[in-house]
This record gives sequence, structure tokens and C-alpha cells, in this order.
Amino acid sequence: MWWFKVYQRAAKGRVLWRVFIFFVVLLVLWSPFALATYGLGYLLGQPQLASTLSLIALYVCFIGHAWFWGRRGHGWQRPLLSYGLCFVRRFWGDVIVALFCGIGLVSVLFGAEVLLGWASLHPRPLLGIALDGLAVGIGIGLAEELLFRGWLLTELRTSLSRRSAIFWSSLVFASAHFIKPLSEVLQTSPQFLGLFLLGIILASGRYVSRLERPFSSLGLPLGLHAGLVWGYYIVDVADLVVPSGRVPEWVTGIHGNPLSGALGVTILGCLAMWSCSKLRSE
Repeated sequence: MWWFKVYQRAAKGRVLWRVFIFFVVLLVLWSPFALATYGLGYLLGQPQLASTLSLIALYVCFIGHAWFWGRRGHGWQRPLLSYGLCFVRRFWGDVIVALFCGIGLVSVLFGAEVLLGWASLHPRPLLGIALDGLAVGIGIGLAEELLFRGWLLTELRTSLSRRSAIFWSSLVFASAHFIKPLSEVLQTSPQFLGLFLLGIILASGRYVSRLERPFSSLGLPLGLHAGLVWGYYIVDVADLVVPSGRVPEWVTGIHGNPLSGALGVTILGCLAMWSCSKLRSE
């Protein structure tokens, strides 16, 4: 079929060309669903529901597209396995361990701010917020990890060294968070370095998995990403920790985001160096 030949030819090109073609095809596949859902949302007066359904359709299109890309383009018999999804007991073990490491890191960060007097703690009931945050964390962790540390990192590895693939996938990961209006880009730009370092940590996590080599699991990056989102969701939504104003905003996080604060970036920088040191040379 001509469609399969498109995958085969695209997957044999230069790596930047392959990435570009992948997203162009994904956009073409998703466009009818986006037009339908946004149009229906406009008619029913439910823009938020339309946006949610459109995002779900985008993710379903991405999974199907990535599967065919790996199967027909690269000839992989189990593309999702090549992208790091392996639903075995040790995979789930990696997810659970990293999940609690993620929320532990958030606790250490904000706990340090409270102990140093840079912020104050405001205890309150958290069960409902914690359950919502767990669902949000798992959803975001799975979606972003399968895209950036799953498909993209694997695609880059077909042409680049492991360290180069980690660097470029992390750069794309950080840049992708700034696909928004210019005013918002300027407002959130201090987060870029933190996002880049986080990308380095998560990408390195694929290669320090407890699963046997040469397989690289998404378990650790997925769990860590979900745990970080979960922890920050609880703190942010519940206003659990409030800056005291004793130190400049750039220390604790501009606009309250620790990714744009000196303390958060320092912790991420140390973790990035540690995770890179665990990578074996090729």
C-alpha cells in the first residue's frame, strides 16, 4: 500500500527530516478529529469539553501513528516495546519506586524552603486534591514520556549517540513547553533551564533502569515525571506552601514555579550530573 511506503521512505531519511515528517503526518491524521470536536464544542457551547476530547484524539492518533512508524518504517516487530513500554513486574516496580522518589523530591524542595524560613506551611485536608493530582500526574507522565523519552529519544538513537540523543530530546522537550502566545513565553521563559535539566534526568532514566540490557524501560522516567507533577499539583492547588517574601522570587521560583528558581534548578542540576554519571560510555 502507498501509505506504508510513505512510512518506509520517511524512516530512512536524515533524523531531522524524519522528526519533521512524523509530526506533519500526525497533524494531518489529527486534523479531522480536531475540526470535528472543536466545531461540536462551539455548537454546544462546551469549549472545555471540546478541548479535552481533541487532546484525547491527538494522543490516540499519536500512539497509532508511532506504532505504524516503528512497524512499517523501521521494521520493529513490537514498536511500543522499542519505545520503552514493557508491562512486566519490574517495569511497574520502576514506576512505583520513581513515583515516590518524585513526590519525595518535591517534599524535600518545599520542606527546605519552610525550614529556611523562605516559605510557610499551611496544613489542610489533602485527600481529594491528592487523588486528583495522582490522576493528573500519571496522565501527563505517560503522555509526555511516551512522546519525548519514548518515540523521540528512540528515533534520535537510530542516528545519534546516546548522549547526543539525550541532549537533543531534552532540548526539544524544553522548547515544546513554549509553544504558546509570545506574552506567555516571555513570562515563563525562566523555566527553560529547569525543563532542560529535567529532560536530561528523565532521558538518562531510560538507561539506568533495573531491567536487563539492552532493553531501556520508560518505567523510571514515567514514574519520576508523574511523581513530580503529583507533588507539585498538591502544593500548588492546595496552597500548601506560601513564600514568605524573605528572599527574592528568583530563589524560590518565579511566579511560584520551582523550575524557575535557583533552589529548584540547583537540585535538578545536581541530579542531572548524577544521572549522566550513571550512563556507561558507548
